[in-house]
This record gives sequence, C-alpha cells and structure tokens, in this order.
Amino acid sequence: MAKSLEPYSTDITRLGVADSGEEVAVSISIIAHPNFQSNTIIINYPGRGGEINGYNNKYFKIAKMLVRRNIGAVIQMSNADRFGFGYEQNIVDDLRAVLDNAICNSPKLCKSATPNIYLMGFSAGGSAVATVCSEYTAVKKILLIAPSWNAGEAAVKEGLGKFEGEVYIVIGQDDEVVGLEAAYDFQTIAKNASNFRKLMIIAQCGHQFNGRENGQILGKAPLWAFTGDPSFPNPKGGMVLYD
Repeated sequence: MAKSLEPYSTDITRLGVADSGEEVAVSISIIAHPNFQSNTIIINYPGRGGEINGYNNKYFKIAKMLVRRNIGAVIQMSNADRFGFGYEQNIVDDLRAVLDNAICNSPKLCKSATPNIYLMGFSAGGSAVATVCSEYTAVKKILLIAPSWNAGEAAVKEGLGKFEGEVYIVIGQDDEVVGLEAAYDFQTIAKNASNFRKLMIIAQCGHQFNGRENGQILGKAPLWAFTGDPSFPNPKGGMVLYD
C-alpha cells in the first residue's frame, strides 16, 4: 500500500508526574507532514500556550513549504500549559516524547529508519529545544527563535552547553518579552557547538515577528538554518505568513 503524503493529526501519550506526585497519562497533539524524499525530520515547537498551527496558520504554512522543498518531513507539536503540572518539566518531557516517537516511527514519515533530526522552537519552545538537543545524537541542527528561559536556566545551560551540532538563533532587535540579551546568552552557552553557531538580529522586529516583512523573515529562518539560504534575513521572496 502506498504511503500517504497528506498531513495528519494524532496524539502521543506519555506518563507525567503531576505536582501532587501522582503519575498521570498526558496527551500531546501533533500534526505530521510526511516526506519520503528526505532523510530528515524537522520538529517545530511553538511558544507557551501557542496554537499548534500558530497565528494565521503560520507554522502549518512553514511546514508545508519545508516539505514541498524536500528539506524534510515535519512534525508540528503543541505546547500545553497543563494545570497541576510544573511547566519547566512539562515542556521538556513533551519534546522528549515527540522525539522518541519520531525516531521510532521514522519509516512512516521519511525515507530513513535512522533520520537526521532538526529542531526549531519559538520562545518557550526554543527553551525546551535548547535543553533537550544534546540528549539525542540524531539531532544535528537547531533553530532557536527568540528563545526564553522557560525550561529553567540551569537546564538550558546544561543541555545547550553540551550540544555539538549546528546552532542558529534569530531574534528581533526590539524583543519586548525575552530581550535581546537572551539571544547573546544562548549563543555564548552553545560553546561546544560546531563551527555553525550563528546569531541573526532583525531590526524593527518584536518578539512575535509582527508585520508583513517580519513574517516573511520568520518564514525564511528555517531555510537559513537548515539549508544555508544566503538571502536571509532579506524578506524578499519569503512566504507571506500574515499582514
């Protein structure tokens, strides 16, 4: 039977420990975009409480573009702020569960049973990516978009400090949530990264990359990190995610 190329939604279940100490099954929503022309799986992690598809479906649009260009299969995941669970642990455990599932089920997503994994995360999602990235040898590249400290400063320093792959960081010069200094801190922490440890600061841009041109820049960020697009951060030719 031919493998489907259509995106599909499903849930991943893992065990989590609530603040009460009780072990509880929790569910993580994902949207998977298969690509059987690529050896790579890209996982996208939004910010705290952000919708899986993002404002104006921006993450779904980016996923479709990455598949269309054969850069990789894509998994969009949710970022749940669950009542009764500590958020710091919650977001990293969710990412681990999605990573484990992606690697285990890679033949259903891409053409390799041992895929390369690229991670991209926005704000709190970027914090979780930084924390977990060094735990998986399959993770080769990470893109941190306006990363925060939501996973805990010590955990971020421990995880990102050990990562030996490629690190790309992009942030708005006028970021009013995490602040520009956070991006410099993350770049410094990634001391064991390969020669590819790059930071791009976007002028006249806030935390959410609002506005037509900033949206186009955001849409190009994974092309910069994962394919070396030399035109980044020029918005010309970038997808219009919103006006």
